Amino acid sequence: MLVNIQFLRFAAAMLVVVYHASSHLRDSGVDQGAFFAVSEAIGFAGVDIFFVISGFIMAYTTPEASGPDDSWQFLRRRIARIYSGYWPFFLLALALFSWVNFSLIESSDLLKSAILWPTSRLLIPVSWTLIFEMFFYLLFSALLLGPVRHRFLILCILMVLIVGWNIYSQFVAHTYDPGQLDSIGLAEWYMLSPYLAEFLAGALLGCRLDKMTVGSGWSWLAVGVALFLLAGWLNNHFFDGRIEQAYFVFYRVLIFGTAAFLMLLGLIRLEGSGHRAPVKFSLVAGGASYAIYLSHTLFLVLTQHLGLNRFAGSLGAAPAQWIFFVYALLILLFCMIYYRRFEQPLHRKFKKILGLQ
Repeated sequence: MLVNIQFLRFAAAMLVVVYHASSHLRDSGVDQGAFFAVSEAIGFAGVDIFFVISGFIMAYTTPEASGPDDSWQFLRRRIARIYSGYWPFFLLALALFSWVNFSLIESSDLLKSAILWPTSRLLIPVSWTLIFEMFFYLLFSALLLGPVRHRFLILCILMVLIVGWNIYSQFVAHTYDPGQLDSIGLAEWYMLSPYLAEFLAGALLGCRLDKMTVGSGWSWLAVGVALFLLAGWLNNHFFDGRIEQAYFVFYRVLIFGTAAFLMLLGLIRLEGSGHRAPVKFSLVAGGASYAIYLSHTLFLVLTQHLGLNRFAGSLGAAPAQWIFFVYALLILLFCMIYYRRFEQPLHRKFKKILGLQ
């Protein structure tokens, strides 16, 4: 496993955590401070990093896979990973919302939420990304049915088609305009979304990593980080801080997705030249990123119900900011322990049930 990729997964998960923590801090009635203000402008784009990483890992770990047997094994491995990590938090959400706010359960499509079938009424709102993951797993499984020699070409064709379609959707059909977006079908939203370009970009990198020899890892990483921060500035100044909304998905993918791709490329090149993030921490924190992503909003809802937001706000801006910063670190610590003690053993059981080694 590439250590730097695991570190990037950890960073992406924590970006999403501080993004949601920043909204709770703001709702407590105090000033967010610079750290959480920046987090609110860029934190949601941890998802874009995840999508690019996911596409890369799928292609990088299956360089010789081909045919029905390899395709079916790949899909079973992905199913085992997704559901072994997701279902415990789905059950936790059921228990939590039964106590905190039962209307959240009543307004959800529980069956589709449980199996991650496309729906706009998910029990855990952040799990919308997992539906995209599942679709791309199916798409990549189909790709594995064919010969390896055609894979890169097919990915290129798919990328051209997705980019072309979304340019048409954005500037000709105005699919993502207010009013228009409400009429888009779930099939089009998930199967033709700009987000698919992030998966495909990662997969193309995974197929041709050995050809990416231009520029140093530090250079690519620096440009990626700079573009990521610039994207946050653009979000605040040109999109009123709302680029994460579906209306602006084309522009979100264009700038944040490109930045994520460059950061991934830079970190991979750095590891190839012997520059690694802390190994033990990266492997555990990166492995725990799935639990971090799925659990953090549940923790924030729970502690809000218990009065943390109100208490933090009563202390003033600086103490409240520190409380939520430490809270994010505690979520990280909990999920690292959970990953080692519970998630990994459960994943192994799922793999055994599905006949995997």
